[in-house]
Amino acid sequence: MLAVSLACGVGLGATGMGWGQVLRLMWAGLSGGSLGTGDAGAYTIVWEIRFPRVVLAAVVGAGLAAVGVAVQALVRNALADPFVLGISSGAAVGANAVILFGALAGLGVWALSFSAFVSALAATLVVYAVARSPLGLSPLRLVLTGTALAYGFQAVTTVMVFGAERGEAARAALMWLLGSLGGATWPKVPLCSRAGCGSGCGRARWTPSPWGTRRRRRWACRPTGCGVSCSSSRRL
Repeated sequence: MLAVSLACGVGLGATGMGWGQVLRLMWAGLSGGSLGTGDAGAYTIVWEIRFPRVVLAAVVGAGLAAVGVAVQALVRNALADPFVLGISSGAAVGANAVILFGALAGLGVWALSFSAFVSALAATLVVYAVARSPLGLSPLRLVLTGTALAYGFQAVTTVMVFGAERGEAARAALMWLLGSLGGATWPKVPLCSRAGCGSGCGRARWTPSPWGTRRRRRWACRPTGCGVSCSSSRRL
């Protein structure tokens, strides 16, 4: 199914191409085969523009699936996702600070990613600190706290967007929130692949305590891919 989805993602686009031509160009790129001069434009579209996008989409999807499994195991809720704990909303605050106000401009092209990561981590710590009680940390309290703070982070993001002086910056912020793979290139694929494999390689095991909380027992690192880790992960 994944291979079919990748082929469809490469074959469908504004520039119409036959499936035979698309498969031939993909094979030429994978095997390093030679092509005629008349295929130069089509090869650039298939191999340099479309193929990196669909491969990166598959890698990002696998990483998100692994993170989703980790969050579900943490809160003991099969419907949980990073939005429940306010992680995604917290990342949006940091990203908008860079896009709208030029924060951390000294980091160059890494400013956006670094700010989003740090703000997501900070949001996680805030949710954990607020949800923790003298009796420990229960999954229900964690979910309720994360949901409430997620709306708070979203409100901050909305205020930042509407308060931006430049309309183009607000548009760029909204486009970032929606997500896009338009800037995908081959050099970016290995970086995202390492991050995705790292998220699917290690996971914490938790065991119930008398108060319904979870105590960390040990870290287990298994050299499995993101897809395998999603299907084999257990909630203890």
